[in-house]
Amino acid sequence: MSDWRILAAIAALGLVSYALRAGGFLAAGLMRESGVVARFFRLAPGNLFVAFVAAACFEGSWPSVIGCIAAVVVMWLTHKEWAAFTAGFSAAALAAAILVK
Repeated sequence: MSDWRILAAIAALGLVSYALRAGGFLAAGLMRESGVVARFFRLAPGNLFVAFVAAACFEGSWPSVIGCIAAVVVMWLTHKEWAAFTAGFSAAALAAAILVK
């Protein structure tokens, strides 16, 4: 595959990604703030965490459990998803470095 095809693929993916984000932003602007869908989207980050990550915590070893506990504690204290994700990943990486040798 030549260089121009790789760059064209990257540019196309970037445009599609931007279009999806812009479309989501515009759709969110049209939503009523008191509707059921708006309430679902406000609850979605917590639901996604439980659905996709909590089950994996118990399949992994101690580092994944420690990371999940750290994420839950930081989320409870700060109410910020990205702070919780950062703390969880950092705690898991630190625990893996210490416990898994």
